[in-house]
Amino acid sequence: NHGAGAGASPCRHSRTQLIGLPVNPRRVKEELSGSRRYYEYRERCLFCDLIHQEIRDGSRIIARHNGFVAIAPFASRFPFEIWVLPEDHSCDFYRSRDSAGLGRMMKTVLKKLSVGLNDPPYNFMIHTAPFRRITSTGHWRTVEHDYHWHIEIMPRLTRMAGFEWGSGFYINPTPPEDAAGFLRDTEV
Repeated sequence: NHGAGAGASPCRHSRTQLIGLPVNPRRVKEELSGSRRYYEYRERCLFCDLIHQEIRDGSRIIARHNGFVAIAPFASRFPFEIWVLPEDHSCDFYRSRDSAGLGRMMKTVLKKLSVGLNDPPYNFMIHTAPFRRITSTGHWRTVEHDYHWHIEIMPRLTRMAGFEWGSGFYINPTPPEDAAGFLRDTEV
């Protein structure tokens, strides 16, 4: 959480919360099962395909270095939404081999947000594979192959209203290509 609009306390430094849950939230389950279905269909990771496609196209790339890529995802839910993904496949955040590279990428992206958008409030979440015990009937048997950990950063530039809360659909007035271009060109 950064800034009062994102639920942060009035303290002037960055802070995060680490929350462990005894269940997988619905949104996480949907992401995991969608990744698994894609893997069953294509025999490869959805996120790896997404990374390769975004790099090839280039219009939604914000930054790329140190083995990480930052993108404004296609059909972003929020203006200037950013995903940071490792270029090498890995389902578990805790197995990331290059924490210094991730730190440099996060610093770059968060500085671009701060400079380019006048230090907006934001939240970020780490999406990683759930704790699992692999058994012959285990629910997440293929997660090592079909899921890709990533970080989602959501600046709080607009407010969700009744339509978003009631439908689960989001209204984003900023095309991701425009957001990526603006942040890519922001000097830090």
